[in-house]
Amino acid sequence: MKRFWLNSLLRIYTSAMIVIMLFIACLLAYSDWHAKEQEAQRVVRYVSGRMSDEVDYHYRHLSQVVDSLTQNVIQLEGLYKYFSLSPSEYASWLLNTDASQGIDPSLHRNILRTYMQNEAIEGIALALNDYKTVFVSSRQLKGGRQIGAESFRPDPQAFPILMYDQLSEQVIGTAYVTVDKEIFRRLVENTAVPLVIRITSPYEQEMMVLKENRFMEVGEWVSRETDHNYEVDVALPKGYLLRLSLVNTLGIVGTSFILSGILYLLLKRVFKNYQVQVSDIVETMQVISQGDMVRRVDVATKERELLLIADNTNQMLDNLNQNLHDIYQLQLSQKDATLRALQAQINPHFMYNTLEFIRMYAVVHDQDELADIIYEFSSLLRNNISDEKTTTLEQELEFCRKYSYLCMMRYPKSVAYDYKIAPELRNFRIPKFSIQPLVENYFAHGIDHHRFNNAISVKVFQRDSNIEILIRDNGKGMPEEVLKRLQTILQQRRFDHGDQEQHSIGIINVHERFVLFFGDCYEIQLHSEQGQGVTYSIFIRQEDS
Repeated sequence: MKRFWLNSLLRIYTSAMIVIMLFIACLLAYSDWHAKEQEAQRVVRYVSGRMSDEVDYHYRHLSQVVDSLTQNVIQLEGLYKYFSLSPSEYASWLLNTDASQGIDPSLHRNILRTYMQNEAIEGIALALNDYKTVFVSSRQLKGGRQIGAESFRPDPQAFPILMYDQLSEQVIGTAYVTVDKEIFRRLVENTAVPLVIRITSPYEQEMMVLKENRFMEVGEWVSRETDHNYEVDVALPKGYLLRLSLVNTLGIVGTSFILSGILYLLLKRVFKNYQVQVSDIVETMQVISQGDMVRRVDVATKERELLLIADNTNQMLDNLNQNLHDIYQLQLSQKDATLRALQAQINPHFMYNTLEFIRMYAVVHDQDELADIIYEFSSLLRNNISDEKTTTLEQELEFCRKYSYLCMMRYPKSVAYDYKIAPELRNFRIPKFSIQPLVENYFAHGIDHHRFNNAISVKVFQRDSNIEILIRDNGKGMPEEVLKRLQTILQQRRFDHGDQEQHSIGIINVHERFVLFFGDCYEIQLHSEQGQGVTYSIFIRQEDS
């Protein structure tokens, strides 16, 4: 095998890196400072815009909340009654007021509903024009109380919102709505730089200042006015960029000197290790290409991208072997099925004509029930020797119904059956004879001939993106050891055809054909209790087309 060029690359790469590293260190120091400054300005502009939008949003939302308190005549009258009547008179008025459905004249209940529907609101105060009292409430005291207008001082954080008579559109007072300060603080929690934010109301009242500590000195403010005349100011802490750039510059320059001293030794070791790993992968692939399909790349000695290459190569080889195994098993199953089909097709027309002759003979002699039995058996036989490998759910359930009808004729008053399928799943295709063997198991092993309430049902329906086939009976059930053995087998996805007995017609054969047909989209569950019957739950996940 030719020598790799890694040794030459090592010398070139090391020399180039050592020469340019010191030069890059100087460029990094400058570019870092410049990038930090641009990033800080970008963050300041972004947060300023976000905060302005947030203030505008809350103002509009709170305006709608305040309007909802006076949106009709009944609520407006209830508001005036609250301020003009005594508590007892107000309560009496509420009891005697006949309000329309959905309209509540009670101010207390409307305020309580407002708190419940708006978690961000911390307080609501209502001051009507020409009234000597003010309604004051908080999230802790939702019922609120009245205080004198001369002693009322609005919360600095509150949004002042004018209250209107919705009919005359006249201003009747002012609502002061306090919003949780943490809502605005969360907008700047994850920013890349520390920021100081100040919000001022249209009346030049400082509503809130957000910063890490109150002693932080502030640099130049970046101001933005909202659509509703609120002013949002954002600034960086004074000297923040200078301190940050100085620390980063010292770190970059110092690190470059240290790395220059140890770079050569590290690169030499890394390239040597890399060369060993590449050589091992190439040698292993050459051995595999000569026919050794058992050989695998040793992943214990691989790192990073070479580990990924080695691991994916091994996985690809494992999948290839598994696919070859599955194809081989499928071919065996296909040959076995073909042989069974050929054996079952011996002179079929003779059998159909004979059965039809017997049926017509029964009809002529008024043996209608016998004629029906022969007709159903003929239909089963015709479907059984068909060359089709798949069938629809509707056809499979119809086949099971005919089979159950024939089995029921032996005990006509002791067995009942029911088959249902969702209309949208009638044409969904499944392997042929994949449900009938489970129904046959019940009539062969599960039915109790001493009972008169034997029953079996098959239901096919859709649950979310899954198709569920539920087969349930009330027969003898399974012994615990048999149930555990079958449940273990039904968890398997690989099959050993060395045991021919395992592949007789039954639940294991059904499970194998479902796995080969649907792959990982198929799952089956088996539940049973002695004397309580058996339940098969088959799930098929429909993939998006």
